[in-house]
Amino acid sequence: MAATSTPTENIQQSSMPVEEADVAESNAADLERQPLLDKPKEEPQKWGWWPFSGGGDGKSPRKNYFGNFFSGSKAKKTEDPIDDEWDSTQYDITRITSWSAFGMVKGCAWDNHSLWRCMGLALLLSVAVALGAFFMPHAVLVKPEKLEKLGTFLNVFVGLLLGFFLASSMNRWYGCVNAFLELLDAVRSMQMQMTALGVSQERQSTLSRYGILSAWLLHLSLCMESEDHKDVRDKTGKVWLILDKFRPDLALPQEKSKLMEHKESYALLWTWVASLIGRMSQDGEIPPMASPTYGRILHIVQQAYGSIRDVRALHMIKTPFIYVHTLAILVHVNNILNAIAFGLVCGIMCASLMGKFAGGGEEGWANLCTSLFLQFCFSMLAPVLYLALFDVSVCVAQPFTYQDAKIPAARFIVGMEEDLKNATHIGNHPLHWEKPSFKKRD
Repeated sequence: MAATSTPTENIQQSSMPVEEADVAESNAADLERQPLLDKPKEEPQKWGWWPFSGGGDGKSPRKNYFGNFFSGSKAKKTEDPIDDEWDSTQYDITRITSWSAFGMVKGCAWDNHSLWRCMGLALLLSVAVALGAFFMPHAVLVKPEKLEKLGTFLNVFVGLLLGFFLASSMNRWYGCVNAFLELLDAVRSMQMQMTALGVSQERQSTLSRYGILSAWLLHLSLCMESEDHKDVRDKTGKVWLILDKFRPDLALPQEKSKLMEHKESYALLWTWVASLIGRMSQDGEIPPMASPTYGRILHIVQQAYGSIRDVRALHMIKTPFIYVHTLAILVHVNNILNAIAFGLVCGIMCASLMGKFAGGGEEGWANLCTSLFLQFCFSMLAPVLYLALFDVSVCVAQPFTYQDAKIPAARFIVGMEEDLKNATHIGNHPLHWEKPSFKKRD
């Protein structure tokens, strides 16, 4: 077999005894004893999912795809998972502190049909109450100052409850983000451990592939929790269908058929990782099971599984219905009472314009206009703000359900893939030393 002519490999071959070179030539099938680029072209690259782990001819489908993906261009039959995803964390924070924030409409709380529908109903209610007050015979006896207390007695209480709910929702959002990032950190830590122990590229590729596959399956599964799937198999099939569009070779056919039988395949993948770690320990590729290094590696596996459990718990276990429902009723009742109060003030104001308001003179007219403006601020603007805060709290409490507050998990995973790619390239080409290897060479 002809060796490659890269400088790093020439240094390694020059320091290699003649006897070892003969043994390596006779054991060409041993993957740990030959460079990956020296494999025969007719050998199937089943595990070569990494962009630089395929053959040197560049004909590997995974290599072509990832090369296009990381360079910014897309393949013909693949989709970029972050193209259609609204990232709620990517914004210019310097514009928030100025009046330019009024022009930032996309992704804000006001870009919500339900909010404006509730406000439309409140305006209709105010118009109906205003008409009733206008045709009321003794509307002159009603004092606008008394009506202001009708719509403001719940404002402080509702605002306090909304503050607690919003704080709880933000804590859930940050907890879900931290748990998801811990899963990605576990994949990076696993690759670092394997690089330090000099594990073969095949083993490293398999472990990294399982970690990335687990992250993608978790992300896609949680994003579909809000959709109505009566059959679990339909949901699982749709998850794999979406995954095949932009990561077609991430799972081997036999692995895919086995994982599709289970709902939480993203967690079961780490069972395969633990089993592979044990096999590698028995084969002498990594330290034995009684060593601290082996315990550290298993701790990384447990960390990944624990982060998946935390993400699932924070997403699936919602705030108790009795609390959210009571808070929603208070918000809407406050909105209705304020709409009634504003309608009464508007009716009295219209009655005074039509000549039904007897007495008061210019002073009474000024007081009435002032009461109308204050009532508009307290009865119409404040309920809109409370309703917007309630909508924001509900969106933030479900970070994988609502698009406006969704965690940019796809961007995190793509960034991790880039980190793993660069770390593997750097680890395979040290400048001033040979690659480490825990397993003794024959």
